[in-house]
Amino acid sequence: MSDHVWRRLPGQAVNTSSPTELGALVPSRYDAGFAELTAAGLALAVRRTARLMALALTENGLHPDPAARLPLHGGAPRPAGEPEVHVLRPEQVAAASVFLRGSALGELVRQQESLLARTVVALGYVTPWSEALAAEVVADLRELRDFFADAAAAGDAVVMRSAL
Repeated sequence: MSDHVWRRLPGQAVNTSSPTELGALVPSRYDAGFAELTAAGLALAVRRTARLMALALTENGLHPDPAARLPLHGGAPRPAGEPEVHVLRPEQVAAASVFLRGSALGELVRQQESLLARTVVALGYVTPWSEALAAEVVADLRELRDFFADAAAAGDAVVMRSAL
């Protein structure tokens, strides 16, 4: 399991920096200043639910909308050998926000319970799939929805980095 961290940046930043440079601006949850960025709504991190969140959004068959992939897998592709960094331009952030706001996040998780339970086993989670873990996934999806809504309202870009 890896941390997934999202960082809001001014929309024009994507025009002046490479994905590698932008990825360097995404802090780890252990970096100095991370708590301040999170409190200001400029960063968001999840530890153990990102893969489950992605499956709930994209493996349900209800949302053929390409925006379903944006919050966790979208943005400009990274060059081979580069860290897993996804850069979403302001228009992609807006599309992701519309998708997340229009989705019944709890229902998406409920519809994928068997897939999510199998994934928990396959990824070696310490605890099995449960109502508590489902509630954690839904809560993290709601935080992501709110983060993207704020970023879209500000015209920001979002950079997501997955780090071990």
